[in-house]
Formats: sequence, structure tokens, C-alpha cells
Amino acid sequence: MRGKKKTLLVLGLTMMMCLNGCSSSETDNLLDSGVKYIQDHDYQSAQDTLLKALEQGADKHDCNRALGICSLDQGNYEEAIEYFKTSLASGNGIIQDVDFDTNFYLAKAYYLNGDYGEAINVYNSILNLHKNDKDAIYMRGVCYLEQSNHDLAMADFNTVMKLDSKDYDRIIEIYQLLAANGYEDEGLEILEGVWDPDHMTNYELGQISFYLGNNAQAQNYLELARSEKSETDKSPIILLLGQTSEKQGDYNYAISVYKSYLEESGEHAEIYNRLGLCEMQMAEAYNDLSYYTSAIADFEAGLALNDPNENQALLRNEITAYEYTGDFETANTLMNTYLSLYPDDEEARREAVFISSRI
Repeated sequence: MRGKKKTLLVLGLTMMMCLNGCSSSETDNLLDSGVKYIQDHDYQSAQDTLLKALEQGADKHDCNRALGICSLDQGNYEEAIEYFKTSLASGNGIIQDVDFDTNFYLAKAYYLNGDYGEAINVYNSILNLHKNDKDAIYMRGVCYLEQSNHDLAMADFNTVMKLDSKDYDRIIEIYQLLAANGYEDEGLEILEGVWDPDHMTNYELGQISFYLGNNAQAQNYLELARSEKSETDKSPIILLLGQTSEKQGDYNYAISVYKSYLEESGEHAEIYNRLGLCEMQMAEAYNDLSYYTSAIADFEAGLALNDPNENQALLRNEITAYEYTGDFETANTLMNTYLSLYPDDEEARREAVFISSRI
């Protein structure tokens, strides 16, 4: 799901730039600059620029939409909802593709804010015009499941799987949702039902094997997938291959998988995080503090990439590594930074008390 959300964001912002990039007016230039700041994750500059654009008479439809995306990315869901609603109300009455996209953002904001009923209403509105939109049907099912309405959720999930029976990433997401909500056996039946060695790729077979718990089999298929000549990004294969080794307790092999990718294919925040976690396991297994030093370096390398999807986990894990080395001064400094960025993490707040007591 994460990759699809990233794609939706990029497409939505690109669409907005196309709508406004042809004008040389000052307000449109401000709007374009604000969108660029969002793409660069410089949210404060984005908000300041977009609010200035609004004050100077920029298009309310596009400007409020951009402000909504900015707020959504920062976790300010109620603010995002108001911006998206204002954007939709500021249109010319003709429903455009960008309005469908804005409705998806609005529904996402409701969902992340825990307003599942409101999110369902938005998805219903989308489906009234695009009745076979797989993303809307799927997310409506997710919302139903959050409301503990299993039957309606499964009706939507089954519809999605019928519309695209080969979307194994989506099918795995459905399994994960069901497992997380107490219906793992039902999810496993779905995975077993799609198993098709004659028509699935090695990566797909590896994915399904992994989630079925067949780790050795998953490793074999994923190794085959890794060795295939292809121009496509192999980071998903690497992440899953490494985790099959982790689940089997073979952290040395997982480390070699992650390091090989980073050396051959470049930097990747999530892989740096997995690598650091494996090195921490090795430090504990061999009572060797040098592994913590390596883990800290890898967490810092991941943070340097400024991936908003991984920054929180990387920083939290770096703090833990410093704790294990006994460097509570640095851990405390980093924890203060962490809590300034993620103030709602109650577990981290409790850990902060412990860290401060060790200084």
C-alpha cells in the first residue's frame, strides 16, 4: 500500500503543477513553489508559501488542495480535511480528474483521523461515478473492517480480488489486515487459494510462501527472483529475502543480502533500517558492541536520505542502539529530538524517563 500512496501523492502534485505551471503570474509561481516544497518535504516553507499565494488571490481550488496535502503529510488530519473540503467547494461545478484525486485525499484524511464513517461516505461518492474503482472499493473495505463490520469488509475485498485476481500485493495486504484483526485463518485461506506455480513469478511465489510461513521455500524463490536479469527495482525482493533469513535466525545471511544491495544498487532507507536491526541482533548474540556501532552508522545513513516513511523508525532504533552502548547522553539528546518530531509516541515518552534517569 505504501508504494501506491507515494505514487498517488506524486501524481497528484504533478497534476497540480501542470494545471498552474503554464502561467507566469506571481500567484501561480507561488503555488508552484509551494507544491515543490511539498515534494521536497519542506512543509513549513510549503505552508508559508501557499498561504501567501492564497492571500494574493491564488486559485482557491488548487491552493487549498495543496495545503491539504501539506497538512496530511504532517499528520494534521483535521486541518487537512478542512482544506480538502474547501478545495472541492471552490471548484467550478464540473467534476474533473483532480477532484476525484482530492476526494481520495479527503477520504484518506478521514481514515487516518479515525473517522471511518465519513471516509466510507467519501468512497461511496467516488464509487457512484466510478463503480469499479479498485482503490476506493478496497479502502472502503478497510474502513468497514476498522468498524468491526467483517461481512461488508469481505464483500469489498472479494470484489477487489475478482476485479484483479493477479494483484498479489493487494491480496497480501488483505491477508495482513485480516490477520491483524483476528481473522488470520481466513487470510491464510485466501493466500493458499491464489497459489499458482505455473503462472506466478518467482517473486510472487516467494511473497506468498513468506506470508504462509514457508520461510525456506520463500528464500529459494526470492533468491531466484534476485538473480533474474531485470531493470526493475529489486528492493522489495531484497527486503523480503532478508526477512526470510531473519525469521530463521540467520542474521549473518540477512546482513550480507542487505549490504550487497546497498553496495551494488545504491542507498535505500528501509534497507538501512533492516540492516541496522540485524546488526543489533548480532551484538546481542555475540556480546560484541562493535555491531551497535555499525548499526548506528546504518541508521544515520538511512536518516540522511530523509525518507518520511522511514525516518521515525530509523531515529527510534538509533536511540535504542545508543542505549545499548551505554551512551545515555547521546540517547537523551536524540530522544528529545524524537519527541519534538513525534510527540504522540507514549512509549517513547516512558523510555525518555528511563534514559534521563541514567544520566
